[in-house]
Amino acid sequence: MWGNSVGLYDLGDGWQRVGVHPFNRERLRLAAGVQELAAATAAPVLAGWVSESACAHLEARTPAGVVVSMHLPNTDERCGYVHLDGQPGRVEPRHAVEAFEAWAHEAGRTPATDTISAVVHGAWNERPCRENAVLALFAALGFPPGQEILPVIDPHDPAFGDYDLWTNFADNRAATLIRAPEKGWVLGPEYDLTPMDRDYLRFEDLVRGSVYGGGLSRDELIAEYEQLTGRWPDPQSSLHRGN
Repeated sequence: MWGNSVGLYDLGDGWQRVGVHPFNRERLRLAAGVQELAAATAAPVLAGWVSESACAHLEARTPAGVVVSMHLPNTDERCGYVHLDGQPGRVEPRHAVEAFEAWAHEAGRTPATDTISAVVHGAWNERPCRENAVLALFAALGFPPGQEILPVIDPHDPAFGDYDLWTNFADNRAATLIRAPEKGWVLGPEYDLTPMDRDYLRFEDLVRGSVYGGGLSRDELIAEYEQLTGRWPDPQSSLHRGN
């Protein structure tokens, strides 16, 4: 959403803003995820999912019970994009503004009511794309732009070779398996994940889980990659053989 799939920002006082882009094999759980995170952290949580810069799905929760579920633009008209959680219906603007104010107060922030109201009413148009409207809402809730927290591991480090090429194939295969029941597809065993798929997806999880520390070091990841390429020295041939 922020133009950086692993973007993490320190907003001060223990607050963070993170921008993510899901893999094809991941399914969005916006409302449930926000609810679970608020319960786990005992702090207010707000998430905004932007589709092609044209619309946004907002979900906000607080431990005290503030609940906001709304779509930007705030209308009952269908936006044309697939919202896996369902597109929220129109919310009475006054109620939405009051809920966002309550969210900000519970977070210990000072909200800018006029800007919140402009975002909710669709009158905030300094820049047209919804990413900027969501950022404007965060600012209106009392948060500064923040300082970017730089990754300690580059997921595109040349030392990891072209693993992302082969994980992309595996990711698409896994996504097909996930979507098949939703679409009513009946897939044969040739669509199952192969051992190579699983190995590359495991390595990707190790890399992504180490980007901001707390995972493996660069040297440890390089060692894992060498083991991976030792097992699959010719991914192209293994891919065609379905190994």
